[in-house]
Amino acid sequence: MNFEHIKGDTFEAVNFQINFNSSPLNLTGATIRMQLRKEYQGLIYFNVALTIVNGSAGTFRINKQIINIEAWDYLYDIEIALSDGTVKTWVSGIFSISNNVTE
Repeated sequence: MNFEHIKGDTFEAVNFQINFNSSPLNLTGATIRMQLRKEYQGLIYFNVALTIVNGSAGTFRINKQIINIEAWDYLYDIEIALSDGTVKTWVSGIFSISNNVTE
């Protein structure tokens, strides 16, 4: 899944539901992380704020937030560490930041 955003604008919230074997993945007690990087294992340019909305329903969201980093096609993924110690990357792609005209 890829995202496009304009530098310095407010990124609107995006909701997700994770299903495993046709049932919602229980996210109760889980930790979810998302980072924007220019290259794999490179510097972290932005830690994206996420919130678990309903753990037992497997829902979480990328929070509404201002993203004001330099224009670039960043790599990202969303990694979930479950309460049982299982860690899995469920979503990944490109997060494109473009320059704005009006500053």
